[in-house]
Formats: sequence, structure tokens, C-alpha cells
Amino acid sequence: MPDQPAENPSFISRCLGPLLPLGFAGVGVWILMSGRYVYRPGRSGGVLVLLPPDSLFAALFFISLSCVIAAFGFSGPRERWLFWGGLAGCVCALLVEGTRQLLGLAVYG
Repeated sequence: MPDQPAENPSFISRCLGPLLPLGFAGVGVWILMSGRYVYRPGRSGGVLVLLPPDSLFAALFFISLSCVIAAFGFSGPRERWLFWGGLAGCVCALLVEGTRQLLGLAVYG
């Protein structure tokens, strides 16, 4: 069976695919720069504002999530480093922030 020629990637994967990890990384950088993370759960009008250091863990989570998503666009060792490094960052940020929330140590604004 002869080798099949490689298909050109579609417009979505070529041009719009990088926007998803860039968007998550942008949110993480925005949280780092502003120092607060605002969450509005639904239409109830309630607002949750996390202040440092809790917002920094939210920023670490979003930046790590962008690494995990970006890993799907690479191959070889770079894919492994991005995936496992991003996954470790996401898990660490969730564990630390979840523990702070459960123990009542989180800083709200």
C-alpha cells in the first residue's frame, strides 16, 4: 500500500486552533496583572472576587490549561513536556486552591 500524501490542515485547525490556548493563556496573564479573579455564577447577581494569593493560583491554572491544550498541536518531546507540565500545573493549582477553599483560608474581595 503506497504512502498517502499528508492532507493540508483545515482552516479551523490551522488558523483558529491556536486561539483556544492563547485565550486561556491571556486570561491567566490578565489575572496575574490585575491581581483578582471575578466569577459571576449565573443570573443571581452574586459575584465572587478572589484576591491574591488565590487569584494567582487561578492564573496558574489557566496558563497550565493552555499548555495542556497546546500540547495537542505538537508532536514528539515537546508534546510530552507541554502536556505533563501543564497537567502538573493544573493539578497543583486545583489542589492548593481547593484546599484553601475547604479550610476557609481563601481571600475574597
